[in-house]
Amino acid sequence: MARVLRVKFKLGLFERPFRYSEKKAKTLVHRQEHIDLAQRIAEESVVLLKNKEQLLPLSKDLLKRIAVIGPNADKVQFGDYSITKNNDYGVTVLDGIKRYVGKEVEVNYAEGCGITSLSKDGFEEAAQLARESDVVVLVLGGTSVIYSGIGWGDANSKEVNTCGEGYDRNELNFPGVQAELLDLVAKQGKPVVLVMVNGRPYTIPEEVKKVDAVLEAWYPGEKGGDAITRILFGDVNPSGRLSMTFPPTTGHISMYANHKPSGKGYYKQRGTPEKPGRDYVFSSPDPLFCFGYGLSYTTFDYSDLHVSNSLATDNEVRVTCKVKNSGNREGAEVVQLYVRDKVSSVTTPVKALKAFQKVYLKPGEAKEVQLTVTTDDLKLWNRDMQFVLEPGQFDVYVGASVEDIRLQGSFSVE
Repeated sequence: MARVLRVKFKLGLFERPFRYSEKKAKTLVHRQEHIDLAQRIAEESVVLLKNKEQLLPLSKDLLKRIAVIGPNADKVQFGDYSITKNNDYGVTVLDGIKRYVGKEVEVNYAEGCGITSLSKDGFEEAAQLARESDVVVLVLGGTSVIYSGIGWGDANSKEVNTCGEGYDRNELNFPGVQAELLDLVAKQGKPVVLVMVNGRPYTIPEEVKKVDAVLEAWYPGEKGGDAITRILFGDVNPSGRLSMTFPPTTGHISMYANHKPSGKGYYKQRGTPEKPGRDYVFSSPDPLFCFGYGLSYTTFDYSDLHVSNSLATDNEVRVTCKVKNSGNREGAEVVQLYVRDKVSSVTTPVKALKAFQKVYLKPGEAKEVQLTVTTDDLKLWNRDMQFVLEPGQFDVYVGASVEDIRLQGSFSVE
């Protein structure tokens, strides 16, 4: 709040709360640099969740027909609390693919179904296009409060908002009949790339099994179609990472990475319908996709971890490691640093993210990455509700996600 008020004071909004210049707005707002930034943000936010047999990136030289299917394929998702705009102000996935491949590749489109509609009238057309194509780009998901001209409370719209302030759901599967559309398209025998446009995680373990590749695009904004297309065809190597955990079912909620330890660890035994266990009797407690997860078109190796033994004079712990691009494509890795307080007066998370850094590497290139942990990062609220730093031993984990830890070390606080 203090930061928000400080900016408002600097802008003079309290003295002149209705400052507005239409002339300046036309020259200062939505300039080309803003549009370019929107595309870059979208490109760096998309998360590659699955890439079976390296289907992605696609090569337009090897394709004759592409089927673009799904209720979000020809919609621009600007994101919650954006200015109401329609498709003319942005680029859809369909637009992006058509512009990218030009006349070299035939691109056919079918909506298949609505986002929330229960009608299956478009299923047959979608299945036929899938059969006749070399690859299918299936764009599913939800809607934010404002998208493609649909504003808050448009009673006559055929679509209903599924995500945003005041829009909660009691389950996290695909809305409407989208899961059935995916099942039908996947049965046509052609490679399927699932692109999800949404604002919350989905519980889709079976759907993920049926497709060959999965991209999580969130609400990618006005240049989302171009950003997704450039990732599909390899002009951009995906480097986004999940900022939340994807549970396998709604019943697994709440599921998050920085949970506190419990007595369940003593008898943890994964269960299945065929062989019941403990924790969850008939299922695994593992997430569908963990916090910090994200794939790349290249691979990265970690080595040479060094952790300063104790807090430095400037009250920081410095953690360094070497990261090497061991693949044949340029790419970016998000190096993540997690910390665990081994012994404390109150319970603390089993693993908590304290720092991260995205490093860009050419094939074969290696760089030293330095991450820092401050005293504030290590403090806790004790039983007297004091925010304090307790002495003791801390474990350090460095890796590509909360579950993909590559290097481990420790340091002490005296």
